Amino acid sequence: MNRLLILPLLSTVLCAAEISTGFMLGKRYDQRAFYVRTGAPAASGEGWQKTYSGPAYRREAQGKLMNIRLANALFLDEWMHERAFDPEFNTDAVIQALDFYKNHGVLMINVSLQGAPAGYDKSVNGIDRENAYRLGPGRGAYVSAFTPDGSLKPDWLARLERLLRAADQRGMFVNLMYFYHGQAGLFRSTEAIHNAAVNITAWLIAHDFRNVIIDVANEYDLPGPQWDFKGYIPQNIIPLIDDVRECFKHANFVLPIGVSSDGRMRYPQSLQGQVDLLLVHGDGRDAREKTRRVAELKDADRPVLMTEDDNGRATTVEHLAGDLESCDIFFRRAEGWGYLPWMQAQRFPFRYLPGALANVRDDMPENERDMAYFHAVLDHIASLTLRRPPNEDGP
Repeated sequence: MNRLLILPLLSTVLCAAEISTGFMLGKRYDQRAFYVRTGAPAASGEGWQKTYSGPAYRREAQGKLMNIRLANALFLDEWMHERAFDPEFNTDAVIQALDFYKNHGVLMINVSLQGAPAGYDKSVNGIDRENAYRLGPGRGAYVSAFTPDGSLKPDWLARLERLLRAADQRGMFVNLMYFYHGQAGLFRSTEAIHNAAVNITAWLIAHDFRNVIIDVANEYDLPGPQWDFKGYIPQNIIPLIDDVRECFKHANFVLPIGVSSDGRMRYPQSLQGQVDLLLVHGDGRDAREKTRRVAELKDADRPVLMTEDDNGRATTVEHLAGDLESCDIFFRRAEGWGYLPWMQAQRFPFRYLPGALANVRDDMPENERDMAYFHAVLDHIASLTLRRPPNEDGP
């Protein structure tokens, strides 16, 4: 198969933060924990320590990876002309929010190369479209860092590089989602899909980005016809993982590679053996089901990490209690929890910083309550990870 490989380039900026898992590092390490090291990589392979190590963090947080889903951090819908949108400003807004997240104990953000539903709604933002390439201009959306032949778009790469470097400077990490349902229909062929996976991985290696976790396909196991191209990506997820892993064969580092489940949190044994970590989503599932699924995955010798969770789009006191309970389950029983601030980060136009208040009341105006809700979730993450209350004024 002919692949559109990117020629390796020397990185001009030394990346400071590198992430791995105990499973990847070997039997000397806690197999289900996340590990990091900073500075120039040690030739001996030493220098790894668990996440949240150090006097600022609670001991219970070591080895965890609390995260926030900002799938649209690189967003550009090439078919959306109803409203003005500046993709560079959008990415800059994410970068400006990183310090606030880090100061609240969040170490990773989850970002998509094919966007996510943008919450288009006539009554909210005057736009009536769906997140589906197959519907075409006027009805669908075209959100992708990949061209139809699987090559990469320079403007998306520029935003991605800026974001990865900003995260790296803060000792933060990015869970990078390659493929997203609804956008797979843009590819010309199955070969182009493999080209895309190889090209973006080669780009990460060429630029020496070590602060990345790879999610080859977001919610690869969604039921029904939600994956375009006759379901090629979910049906060929293991060959795609193999393509990505092969790219690191001659690299001097290896990134953790996984795929994410849908809200059912299923992860078959046949797939567990092919990935470096188990990425799960739990949207709309109650605490009982989440507790059961975590227990069923407890024997995995790899980290189990929630990277998308919300208990409903309504930012009510009741829903907040459900989100905080879910957070506690995955913090205490797995390797971390990822919150999806749907009303803030997946409803166009996007808002990445929370409001000044963290006290949520059902009688608050919706916009004010949305942002207080986000703040309350971040405060809860801080209470689990930090020894002292967060500094909200700066790093």
